[in-house]
Amino acid sequence: MDVVNAMIQEKPVVIFSKSSCCMSHSIESLIRGFGANPTIYQLDQLPNGHQIERALVQLGFRQSVPVVFIGQKLVGNERQVMSLHVKNQLVPLLIQAAENDKSNRSEPRYAISYPDRITLFCKLLSSSTHLCCP
Repeated sequence: MDVVNAMIQEKPVVIFSKSSCCMSHSIESLIRGFGANPTIYQLDQLPNGHQIERALVQLGFRQSVPVVFIGQKLVGNERQVMSLHVKNQLVPLLIQAAENDKSNRSEPRYAISYPDRITLFCKLLSSSTHLCCP
């Protein structure tokens, strides 16, 4: 588990994935769609990928990927991420992670609006200039 903790430190959004996993790609697209720029670790392309995969399985997931961390906290697999999204709780987590991200303090803030039309101010997780939510 120490290796996983080291990989998620000081990164607002981390997705552990495999290059052949369609659910991993779907979750990555969803999170990128909100303007986030997640750090992606493709376990099948890392020399210590099997070790990391075993550590993720020890967290209680039958399938090791995708596993998502937001703000250095375990969110879970695709089911947990989609559940948060359906409950309109995913975007606030991404915003909070952006606000707490010490590595991008100089990034500009953007006004965003998410499904219930509440306007929020957030610092995008990426350096792109588009709004998080249409």
